[in-house]
Amino acid sequence: MEIEINSNSKKKVLILYNKLFHYRIPIFNILAEKYDLTVVYSYKANEKDLSQCNFKTKFIPIIQIWKFVFHKANITKLCKNYDVVIAYGQSTWLSYSSLSLKINRKFKLLFWSIGAPASYNRKYGDAGKLYHAFNDFFDHKADGLIFYSEPPIEMHKERGFSKQKMFVANNTVKVLKQSIDPDIKNTILFIGTLYLEKGLNLLLNSYLTAYMEDVEIPELNIIGGGEQYNDILEWIEKNNLVEKIHLLGPIYDENTKADIFSKSIACISPLQAGLSVLESMGYGVPYITMEDAITGGEAFNIQNNVNGLRLDNVDEFKNVILDISKDKEKYIQLGLNAYNHYWENRKPEDMAKGISDAIEQTF
Repeated sequence: MEIEINSNSKKKVLILYNKLFHYRIPIFNILAEKYDLTVVYSYKANEKDLSQCNFKTKFIPIIQIWKFVFHKANITKLCKNYDVVIAYGQSTWLSYSSLSLKINRKFKLLFWSIGAPASYNRKYGDAGKLYHAFNDFFDHKADGLIFYSEPPIEMHKERGFSKQKMFVANNTVKVLKQSIDPDIKNTILFIGTLYLEKGLNLLLNSYLTAYMEDVEIPELNIIGGGEQYNDILEWIEKNNLVEKIHLLGPIYDENTKADIFSKSIACISPLQAGLSVLESMGYGVPYITMEDAITGGEAFNIQNNVNGLRLDNVDEFKNVILDISKDKEKYIQLGLNAYNHYWENRKPEDMAKGISDAIEQTF
């Protein structure tokens, strides 16, 4: 789905962000085809990422006092040069959130966020009245809100927000489009930073118990680095699984990752379902996680037993691994459904269009 480009002069759009994430750059580049786009970021970016930007960038450092963030520049003055400002919707970033309080501002202001509290220590949407009162105070005064998924719209409607000022730009990442060859699929995959909260220990123990029942289960590839790397390596050696579990470390080359995904029957992440959900789907690999996994909304793309699995009980992971070994065709079909969902609904162009629709309907 392409963004229609107006022949008139381009609107000047400013995105006030926190970090110039590499996976956001393709979405910003699409927006830059239609708008005169500038992106502000506050944590140092690497030169390789900056070289990929087809839009203007501006680095403005911050000062943080407890949970509150302030910028070392006059953000309000900067915003006066733009038609539309899209700000990182974390209300504790007071240089951004306070823009909604400015009287007689000429620019349209949208806040862009997950739309519900979510972190390693907090389930999606789990917050008290004080949290919502603080965020809603600023959000009510903005011209529009952009969310990563649909569920926050109903949550906000219940708190008095108008549906007309809420928009969805479904969160996603860019992947390489490639055909699916079932004949070469013979492994299971975990991808992501190696944190305890993601349940990697749970996956490893499930794999071990499954292996004790069937030594022919597919090999497990683990992509990622982090605090658990050495512990996992020691665990693999201790349990004599060096021929079955491959700890590959972090991989940033997209072609290398695409090759690993092409051979994967399924991607399993027990306790977290973030952007790797969309990455897996884009490569035609079904994602398997818990129903209550930590998510920023990406898990809502998973339709249980249609394009992936959302399990109710942690004990099910062992059975799923055994089932992958016995019924590979079932997971191939789940992967095909996931592939279609991504390429029909969750491409970077689709996310960019969600943002563009918010700009056009607000301005």
